[in-house]
Amino acid sequence: MVNHTNDRFLESDVFPFYAAPFELPAGRYVAPHSHEFVEFVYIVEGGGMHTYKGIEHRLHTGDAFIIEPGMEHSYRVGEHEQLLVYNVLFHPSLIFHELESLKEDSSFFDFYYVVPFMRQSVKDQPSLWLSPVEQSVFKSLLDEIVREFTVKDHGYRSMIRSKLVECFVFLSRCNRKNNESVRLASPSEKQAMEQIARFIERHLEKQLKLAEVSRLCGMSVSTFKAKFKANTGRTFLEYRNEMRIMAAKRLLVQTELKMIAIAQEVGFEDVSLFNRTFRHLTGMSPSQYRKDQL
Repeated sequence: MVNHTNDRFLESDVFPFYAAPFELPAGRYVAPHSHEFVEFVYIVEGGGMHTYKGIEHRLHTGDAFIIEPGMEHSYRVGEHEQLLVYNVLFHPSLIFHELESLKEDSSFFDFYYVVPFMRQSVKDQPSLWLSPVEQSVFKSLLDEIVREFTVKDHGYRSMIRSKLVECFVFLSRCNRKNNESVRLASPSEKQAMEQIARFIERHLEKQLKLAEVSRLCGMSVSTFKAKFKANTGRTFLEYRNEMRIMAAKRLLVQTELKMIAIAQEVGFEDVSLFNRTFRHLTGMSPSQYRKDQL
């Protein structure tokens, strides 16, 4: 197994850092390897598989995870897939003091030290996935880091340190929101439904089942359905579809993603169903909506 060293990948001992977008084409396999530095990975778009500690995990757009020094891992992209990622490599000494202070924040501690963070649930393994809106914000931060590292204008090292800390604080906040959205300790019925509604909004890409959500509330499916509609005015499916279409509208305006990619981003596995649902709720097709907004 190859162990990648700092001197091969990082800029220098004085500034142990590297950042760039990286594309894995269809059929690409990255053999098991480890490295002396921290590798932060953000999935910009596409899909594939990541093997960590001998367990293979599905990668999705919006996944963010960290590979700690010395940990073996590998990537595999299917024959009909491709994967675009942002790789941020650094030695912890680069922002040691900032990391030490951030470790006092429990949500940051959980994010930084538990690896990896996949959307697909794995036993005893927390996950971090960014919503479409969060993805747009976070990619802008990473774009700024890559631009600073590429151009190397005056003060770029200070800017990168600052932006890197900003990235981790942002992810810490996202992680905390995720945790709070499912913390249903003895809430009132109305509070429980409101929290479940927020949980649905933050996990639009997941194929949430009524049985799963009902269990989260400690209710039977029939009881949950009745209480959810009584409190929101909509059925579980109606509410989820409305939130998905709202997220799709943002992506149609703010990105140049293709329709099939947007459909998958907001939880529709079938693009034709996405088109029908969008038209049903808005009175127009997704392409017409995008055209009207430009």
